[in-house]
Amino acid sequence: MASEPDERQRLLRAVKKEVKQIMEEAVTRKFVHEESSSITSLCAAVEACLLHCLKKRALGLFKYGSTMALLQKVSKNFEPAAEVSRLVSDLETPSSTELSGSRKSLDNNKNQTKKNNSSLSSGAKYLWLRLAIFEKKLAKILDYLVQNSSKYYE
Repeated sequence: MASEPDERQRLLRAVKKEVKQIMEEAVTRKFVHEESSSITSLCAAVEACLLHCLKKRALGLFKYGSTMALLQKVSKNFEPAAEVSRLVSDLETPSSTELSGSRKSLDNNKNQTKKNNSSLSSGAKYLWLRLAIFEKKLAKILDYLVQNSSKYYE
C-alpha cells in the first residue's frame, strides 16, 4: 500500500490532470458542457480527495459516509455549502406542481423525465460537485474544508 504522502500526491496529480483536461476542452470547444465526461472525471477526482482520511465520526449521524454527507455537515456552518445543499434538495425532490396535473401532462412528463433521469443518473453521484462547480462555489467550500480540516479529517 502506498504511503500517506504518496497517496496525497497521487490524488492531487489526478485533480490537476482533470483540470488541465477541462481547460483544454474549454479552449478547443469554447465552452464546457455540464455533462461533459471531463467534468465527471474532475468530480470523481475531487470526491476521492474529499474522502481521503475523512473522519468517520465527523459526519455524525448521517446514514452514509459520503461527500454528500460531508456537504450537509458543512452546510450547517457555511452558507455557500448550504446554498449548494438546497439546490441538490430542490433537484432531488419533485415539486408539488410536478406531482399534480392531468394524466396527459404526466405522460408527457414521463418521457421528459426519462431523458432528464438518464443524464441525471450519470451524474447523480456527483450532483453536488457539479452544482458547486457551475455555481462557482466549489473553491469556497474546499477552502472552508482546508481551513477547518482538523474538524473533518484525520
